[in-house]
Amino acid sequence: MSDGGATSDDDLTLTRDGILRGRLQLWQPKVGYRFAVDPLLLVHFVNQERREAVARAVDLGTGCGVAALALALALPSVEVTAVELQPRLAGLARRNADENGLGARVRVVECDLADPRAASAALPGASAALVISNPPFRPPGEGGLPPVEEEAIAKHEVRLPLASLVREARRVLIPNGRAAFVYPADRLAPLLAALAVEGLAPIRLRFVHDRLDLDASRVLVEAKKAPKGRLRVEPPFILRHADLRSTDEARVALGDDA
Repeated sequence: MSDGGATSDDDLTLTRDGILRGRLQLWQPKVGYRFAVDPLLLVHFVNQERREAVARAVDLGTGCGVAALALALALPSVEVTAVELQPRLAGLARRNADENGLGARVRVVECDLADPRAASAALPGASAALVISNPPFRPPGEGGLPPVEEEAIAKHEVRLPLASLVREARRVLIPNGRAAFVYPADRLAPLLAALAVEGLAPIRLRFVHDRLDLDASRVLVEAKKAPKGRLRVEPPFILRHADLRSTDEARVALGDDA
């Protein structure tokens, strides 16, 4: 990754970083919430499953737009609505969509998903075949909050509880539509409980390990808007070999296989 040239006072607080072998160039805050590999792992997980062509998708909690843009890049026919609570991150997501030539297919909506009336006004119900989300993942009171408020909101459920996010995922999905999440592995139980409350049946689950000899750090879960479904636990996703070289699958997921 490398910084891009600053063109305004605002740009001095940002970096412009290339991902997927430079196929996407994304502005993000220099200090505060910066994206990691999670949204790319999520898009890879979604695209592993054979399915009918997806016309409309929603990314809940898009940040600066990584998952939404990577999904649009991978699926040339999809239109993505990318939802973000925080104004600066929503603005960066719009800018990133436009500067990467994806603005016509990625619409960024600034919205508080924890407010049912605001969410209903911004996102029509039963309108998407696919929902993806890399949501805030730590409950209030668990661990210290990051000193930068923007990062704290992105990582902790201080503004968007898990239950509210899963409720909105169910509401915007069409019948038999699917929702996919990337979440800390040690928070799998609360995620599955939230899905059960909303009637979303888990159908795929995959643990992510930084190395084979380490405990899982993340979990990828796909659920279906249906009364029930058969859960398939897939082989683990290993990011690195013992010598710290990326695995072949990690290189594919992160766009480094070209």
